[in-house]
Amino acid sequence: MTYTFKGTLHGALCRNCVEPLAGLTLELYRVARIDPRTTALAVAAAKDTFGPVDDDSAAAKAGRLLGRATIGDDGGFAIVIDDKTYAGEPFEIDLWCPTVPRLKPGPKPPRPLRFTITVHQPAWRDVQGQATAAWSYTIPFRAWCGVRGRFGAWTICGQVSVCDSQQPLGGVRVKAFDVDWLQDDALGEAISDATGHFRIDYLAADFQQTIFSPSINLEWAGGPDLYFKVETLGGAPLLAEPPSRGRASDRENAGPCFCVDLCVKEAPPASNEPLAAFDALGGLAFATDVASSIGGNGKTLADQRAFTGTVRCNGVLPKTLSGQPLEYRFEWRATDTVGSPSGPWQPVQTTQFAATWIGRTERFAPAFPGDPNPVKTSWIVADPANPAAGPNNAAIVDGWIRVPQGGNVFGPDGFFVANGNMANVVSSALLGSPGIDVLATIAGASAGPVFAANRHLGLRLRVRQVGVPASETDGGLCAHIAVENTRYANVAKGGSWAPSRVSGQWAVVSVDVLQLRSNGCAGVQAGLDVVVTCAHPNLGAVGVSMQGPGGPYGFAPPATGATEAVGAATPVGGWTVAGLADCAYIIDLSAQILLTNGDTVPDPVHDRIGFCKK
Repeated sequence: MTYTFKGTLHGALCRNCVEPLAGLTLELYRVARIDPRTTALAVAAAKDTFGPVDDDSAAAKAGRLLGRATIGDDGGFAIVIDDKTYAGEPFEIDLWCPTVPRLKPGPKPPRPLRFTITVHQPAWRDVQGQATAAWSYTIPFRAWCGVRGRFGAWTICGQVSVCDSQQPLGGVRVKAFDVDWLQDDALGEAISDATGHFRIDYLAADFQQTIFSPSINLEWAGGPDLYFKVETLGGAPLLAEPPSRGRASDRENAGPCFCVDLCVKEAPPASNEPLAAFDALGGLAFATDVASSIGGNGKTLADQRAFTGTVRCNGVLPKTLSGQPLEYRFEWRATDTVGSPSGPWQPVQTTQFAATWIGRTERFAPAFPGDPNPVKTSWIVADPANPAAGPNNAAIVDGWIRVPQGGNVFGPDGFFVANGNMANVVSSALLGSPGIDVLATIAGASAGPVFAANRHLGLRLRVRQVGVPASETDGGLCAHIAVENTRYANVAKGGSWAPSRVSGQWAVVSVDVLQLRSNGCAGVQAGLDVVVTCAHPNLGAVGVSMQGPGGPYGFAPPATGATEAVGAATPVGGWTVAGLADCAYIIDLSAQILLTNGDTVPDPVHDRIGFCKK
């Protein structure tokens, strides 16, 4: 029996603001010994046991490691423990912090830190023969902000509302400043979300600098003295606090985590524009059609298919963001088999997506008086090979695709209507899949470890106002999909009768008749032993049939596992070799490969062998 420990881990930034501890590593350790002190720690509140682990203590417990997992974007984790090293007893839970979430780049990399959270006795439950326990915890803000402070990571969390109505105000820009002894420091800015919430991350160095830096860096008080400005994305002021506000007792000497409520007298005019929303891979909504969350396998839910080839990423594609022209790009990162990130987010480069039809333009432009078709339409393509804007092309600048802004059917630019397609992402260009040579594999023999395993990645949409990095925000996240693009070389085909080796195959699919191994033209008399090999990381149904006089004739294929079907195919239906007429026959082997690009699936892969019954 294996043990699966799963749950969520967050850190509080203040009483009403928490963050998932994405990218950090949760580690489980056997306790050194079980005694009354262990029991006391296991029942103690985690807030009373949280503390740093020095290098010597970390080295001493290294041999007691039970398992670890990288925490996902939503704070989720899943750790599988082998029952050879564990039997259900309490364990220590540590947090390895090479960094902290959303830490801005600084003058020098921070030193990684490790903390112990608690000793925990899971309440294990048997779920289909597997022991499972869940644990969700939020590190209190005093402890977690202390950790962030040790990394020099300072954060402001807040909400903007309308003063009289308390209505949350989204889509406005909030700027934070520190009152300094010579000149005020601009600490950062953020765009409020639909609930009015915003977050600004900055470094201690941002408010400790003076005009004499780097020779002299100081701040007379321990932290910044904060005041704020709020404005529309077009720059119209909504709130302008004076610098003196930062000297008030509730703003002076702010700590590493600071929460604030801001209100403006009047809300700007409301916008009725849609929001960008990446929500589908081809025709599959990844939230409901794919096991795309942390802990899933990244395959389609209906038929357990991995993704392959060029995947059409789509959803809702508006023209504007907060009233300004919108541009977008996709980012990706590698994940492990259950979706925990194993690499950083990085842009999908122009070499990693293909030309994408993102919509069409409609113009009223009759070619001549009385033209029966006065409205002309044209497709608009985001094409990395043609990045300049044109009558049929969207502009691509520094990897960002700019949505055409045409809004007048009678004007020269016409009226652009998006179709929801955003980018045709070439999955093989994100995670390379080198070909595999199976020259040593013949029908009836296992392909063993030579065939590939699925790779895994996450995708997200990023949107911003054209040329305004500060407005950048997420437009949808697919945390995890399984990807497989391997092609196989020198796959045995035609058995022993007309043998060949074929490359560029989706899978290893080979059939042979043992009676023909010594002489492909010898024919079959008393016996017919059919052997097959089908191998692929996403192997579906396998079928064997025979055509000839009196047919078709059926066979039961060997047992099909998750990746292989290898062995003998046995006749079914009561027919015998002796009862076959003397003539030519063809045996067909087919294997379904469980792959999709979200819109289509590959045809089954076949192999055939002919023989004569004599």
